[in-house]
Amino acid sequence: MNKVILYADLISQPSRAILFFLIKNNINHEVKLVSIAKMQQTTDDYAKINPFKKLPAIEHGGRVFIESHNILRYLSQEFKIDSMYGPTLIDKCNIDTYLDWHHLGLRRYASTLFFQKFVLPNFGKQSNESFIKDSEYNLPKSLKQIEDIFLKNGQNKFLIGNNLTIADFSCYAEIKQLEMIKYDFSKFKILNDWMKRVEELDGCLQSNKILNRIVSKL
Repeated sequence: MNKVILYADLISQPSRAILFFLIKNNINHEVKLVSIAKMQQTTDDYAKINPFKKLPAIEHGGRVFIESHNILRYLSQEFKIDSMYGPTLIDKCNIDTYLDWHHLGLRRYASTLFFQKFVLPNFGKQSNESFIKDSEYNLPKSLKQIEDIFLKNGQNKFLIGNNLTIADFSCYAEIKQLEMIKYDFSKFKILNDWMKRVEELDGCLQSNKILNRIVSKL
Protein backbone atom coordinates (compact mmCIF):
# COMPACT_ATOMS: atom_id res chain seq x y z
CA MET A 1 0.00 0.00 0.00
CA ASN A 2 1.19 3.55 -0.72
CA LYS A 3 3.27 5.30 1.88
CA VAL A 4 1.56 7.97 4.00
CA ILE A 5 3.27 11.35 3.71
CA LEU A 6 2.82 13.38 6.89
CA TYR A 7 3.36 17.14 6.82
CA ALA A 8 4.05 18.14 10.38
CA ASP A 9 5.81 20.28 12.91
CA LEU A 10 6.52 18.02 15.87
CA ILE A 11 5.94 20.82 18.35
CA SER A 12 2.36 20.89 17.06
CA GLN A 13 0.03 18.83 19.25
CA PRO A 14 -2.12 17.36 16.43
CA SER A 15 0.98 16.66 14.34
CA ARG A 16 2.40 14.55 17.15
CA ALA A 17 -0.91 12.74 17.57
CA ILE A 18 -0.82 11.64 13.93
CA LEU A 19 2.83 10.55 14.08
CA PHE A 20 2.17 8.60 17.29
CA PHE A 21 -0.74 6.82 15.59
CA LEU A 22 1.31 5.96 12.50
CA ILE A 23 4.17 4.49 14.52
CA LYS A 24 1.93 2.61 16.95
CA ASN A 25 0.08 0.93 14.10
CA ASN A 26 3.15 0.18 11.96
CA ILE A 27 1.87 2.24 9.04
CA ASN A 28 4.50 2.94 6.40
CA HIS A 29 5.07 6.69 6.43
CA GLU A 30 7.42 9.56 5.74
CA VAL A 31 7.51 12.81 7.71
CA LYS A 32 8.03 16.08 5.86
CA LEU A 33 8.79 18.74 8.43
CA VAL A 34 7.10 22.11 8.06
CA SER A 35 8.38 24.68 10.56
CA ILE A 36 5.71 26.82 12.19
CA ALA A 37 8.45 28.97 13.76
CA LYS A 38 9.67 29.79 10.25
CA MET A 39 6.07 30.24 9.01
CA GLN A 40 6.63 27.56 6.37
CA GLN A 41 2.97 26.54 6.59
CA THR A 42 2.03 29.94 5.12
CA THR A 43 4.01 29.51 1.90
CA ASP A 44 2.38 29.16 -1.49
CA ASP A 45 3.94 25.72 -1.89
CA TYR A 46 2.36 24.41 1.30
CA ALA A 47 -0.95 26.07 0.45
CA LYS A 48 -1.12 23.64 -2.48
CA ILE A 49 -1.21 20.85 0.13
CA ASN A 50 -3.50 22.55 2.63
CA PRO A 51 -5.20 25.76 1.47
CA PHE A 52 -5.99 26.60 5.11
CA LYS A 53 -2.21 26.70 5.72
CA LYS A 54 -2.43 24.61 8.87
CA LEU A 55 -0.76 21.46 10.17
CA PRO A 56 -0.92 18.52 10.02
CA ALA A 57 -1.84 17.19 6.61
CA ILE A 58 -1.26 13.85 4.95
CA GLU A 59 -0.99 12.63 1.38
CA HIS A 60 -2.03 9.07 0.63
CA GLY A 61 -3.13 7.32 -2.51
CA GLY A 62 -2.96 10.51 -4.52
CA ARG A 63 -5.27 12.39 -2.15
CA VAL A 64 -4.70 14.96 0.56
CA PHE A 65 -6.41 14.82 3.95
CA ILE A 66 -6.43 17.67 6.47
CA GLU A 67 -7.68 18.24 10.04
CA SER A 68 -6.18 15.87 12.59
CA HIS A 69 -9.37 14.13 13.71
CA ASN A 70 -10.40 13.61 10.11
CA ILE A 71 -6.95 12.15 9.41
CA LEU A 72 -7.18 9.79 12.38
CA ARG A 73 -10.60 8.57 11.24
CA TYR A 74 -9.32 8.07 7.71
CA LEU A 75 -6.21 6.14 8.75
CA SER A 76 -8.17 3.88 11.09
CA GLN A 77 -10.62 2.91 8.37
CA GLU A 78 -8.26 2.88 5.40
CA PHE A 79 -5.84 0.55 7.19
CA LYS A 80 -8.70 -1.45 8.74
CA ILE A 81 -7.67 -0.86 12.35
CA ASP A 82 -11.24 -1.27 13.56
CA SER A 83 -10.46 -1.01 17.26
CA MET A 84 -9.06 2.50 16.86
CA TYR A 85 -12.29 3.99 15.51
CA GLY A 86 -14.71 1.34 16.68
CA PRO A 87 -16.16 -1.56 14.67
CA THR A 88 -19.77 -0.43 15.20
CA LEU A 89 -21.72 2.78 14.69
CA ILE A 90 -22.25 3.09 18.46
CA ASP A 91 -18.51 2.77 19.05
CA LYS A 92 -17.83 5.49 16.49
CA CYS A 93 -20.42 7.77 18.08
CA ASN A 94 -18.81 7.33 21.50
CA ILE A 95 -15.38 8.16 20.09
CA ASP A 96 -16.77 11.13 18.17
CA THR A 97 -18.29 12.45 21.39
CA TYR A 98 -14.78 12.99 22.73
CA LEU A 99 -13.39 14.28 19.43
CA ASP A 100 -16.20 16.84 19.10
CA TRP A 101 -15.74 17.91 22.73
CA HIS A 102 -11.96 18.15 22.43
CA HIS A 103 -11.60 21.53 20.71
CA LEU A 104 -13.75 23.65 23.00
CA GLY A 105 -13.60 21.33 26.00
CA LEU A 106 -9.81 20.88 26.28
CA ARG A 107 -7.82 22.47 23.47
CA ARG A 108 -9.41 25.90 23.93
CA TYR A 109 -7.78 26.25 27.34
CA ALA A 110 -4.72 24.00 27.08
CA SER A 111 -3.56 25.48 23.79
CA THR A 112 -4.24 29.05 24.92
CA LEU A 113 -2.25 28.55 28.11
CA PHE A 114 0.66 27.02 26.19
CA PHE A 115 0.61 29.81 23.62
CA GLN A 116 0.45 32.58 26.20
CA LYS A 117 3.00 31.16 28.65
CA PHE A 118 5.49 29.52 26.27
CA VAL A 119 5.17 30.60 22.64
CA LEU A 120 4.72 34.36 23.06
CA PRO A 121 7.49 34.84 25.66
CA ASN A 122 9.90 32.80 23.56
CA PHE A 123 9.23 35.08 20.59
CA GLY A 124 9.62 38.21 22.69
CA LYS A 125 5.90 38.95 22.64
CA GLN A 126 3.68 40.18 25.47
CA SER A 127 1.28 37.64 26.97
CA ASN A 128 -2.35 38.48 27.65
CA GLU A 129 -2.98 38.09 31.38
CA SER A 130 -6.74 37.95 30.86
CA PHE A 131 -6.38 34.94 28.55
CA ILE A 132 -4.02 33.26 31.03
CA LYS A 133 -6.39 33.75 33.97
CA ASP A 134 -9.36 32.45 31.99
CA SER A 135 -7.46 29.33 30.90
CA GLU A 136 -6.00 28.69 34.35
CA TYR A 137 -9.52 28.87 35.79
CA ASN A 138 -11.18 26.63 33.20
CA LEU A 139 -8.49 24.06 32.36
CA PRO A 140 -8.76 22.21 35.71
CA LYS A 141 -12.49 21.84 35.05
CA SER A 142 -11.71 20.28 31.67
CA LEU A 143 -9.18 17.87 33.15
CA LYS A 144 -11.67 16.87 35.84
CA GLN A 145 -14.29 16.24 33.14
CA ILE A 146 -11.86 13.89 31.40
CA GLU A 147 -11.41 12.01 34.66
CA ASP A 148 -15.09 11.91 35.60
CA ILE A 149 -16.85 11.57 32.25
CA PHE A 150 -14.45 9.88 29.85
CA LEU A 151 -12.28 7.85 32.24
CA LYS A 152 -15.34 7.28 34.46
CA ASN A 153 -13.51 8.02 37.70
CA GLY A 154 -10.80 5.51 36.86
CA GLN A 155 -13.05 2.64 35.79
CA ASN A 156 -11.91 3.01 32.16
CA LYS A 157 -8.34 2.25 31.15
CA PHE A 158 -8.68 4.58 28.18
CA LEU A 159 -11.01 7.43 27.24
CA ILE A 160 -13.62 5.24 25.57
CA GLY A 161 -13.76 2.10 27.68
CA ASN A 162 -10.85 -0.29 28.05
CA ASN A 163 -9.59 -0.20 24.46
CA LEU A 164 -7.23 2.36 22.99
CA THR A 165 -8.88 4.58 20.36
CA ILE A 166 -8.02 7.63 18.28
CA ALA A 167 -9.50 9.77 21.07
CA ASP A 168 -6.55 8.86 23.31
CA PHE A 169 -3.99 9.98 20.72
CA SER A 170 -5.62 13.39 20.35
CA CYS A 171 -6.10 13.96 24.06
CA TYR A 172 -2.62 12.80 25.04
CA ALA A 173 -0.88 15.11 22.57
CA GLU A 174 -2.80 18.10 23.91
CA ILE A 175 -2.12 17.37 27.57
CA LYS A 176 1.51 16.40 26.98
CA GLN A 177 2.15 19.89 25.62
CA LEU A 178 1.46 21.36 29.05
CA GLU A 179 4.70 19.88 30.37
CA MET A 180 6.45 22.68 28.50
CA ILE A 181 4.93 25.19 30.91
CA LYS A 182 5.44 22.90 33.91
CA TYR A 183 1.72 22.53 34.50
CA ASP A 184 0.92 20.94 37.85
CA PHE A 185 -0.98 17.66 37.33
CA SER A 186 -0.60 16.50 40.94
CA LYS A 187 -4.33 16.89 41.68
CA PHE A 188 -5.31 14.60 38.80
CA LYS A 189 -4.32 11.06 39.81
CA ILE A 190 -6.73 9.33 37.41
CA LEU A 191 -5.45 11.45 34.53
CA ASN A 192 -1.84 10.72 35.51
CA ASP A 193 -2.52 6.98 35.57
CA TRP A 194 -4.03 7.20 32.08
CA MET A 195 -1.03 9.21 30.84
CA LYS A 196 1.32 6.51 32.11
CA ARG A 197 -0.64 3.81 30.26
CA VAL A 198 -0.44 5.79 27.02
CA GLU A 199 3.27 6.42 27.51
CA GLU A 200 3.94 2.67 27.60
CA LEU A 201 2.70 2.33 24.01
CA ASP A 202 4.98 1.96 21.00
CA GLY A 203 5.49 5.28 19.26
CA CYS A 204 4.85 7.55 22.23
CA LEU A 205 8.48 8.23 23.04
CA GLN A 206 9.52 8.58 19.41
CA SER A 207 6.70 10.97 18.47
CA ASN A 208 7.43 13.17 21.48
CA LYS A 209 11.22 13.13 21.21
CA ILE A 210 11.58 16.83 20.39
CA LEU A 211 9.11 17.93 23.05
CA ASN A 212 10.81 15.77 25.70
CA ARG A 213 14.17 17.26 24.76
CA ILE A 214 12.81 20.78 25.28
CA VAL A 215 11.19 19.83 28.59
CA SER A 216 14.46 18.33 29.86
CA LYS A 217 16.16 21.70 29.37
CA LEU A 218 13.54 23.78 31.18
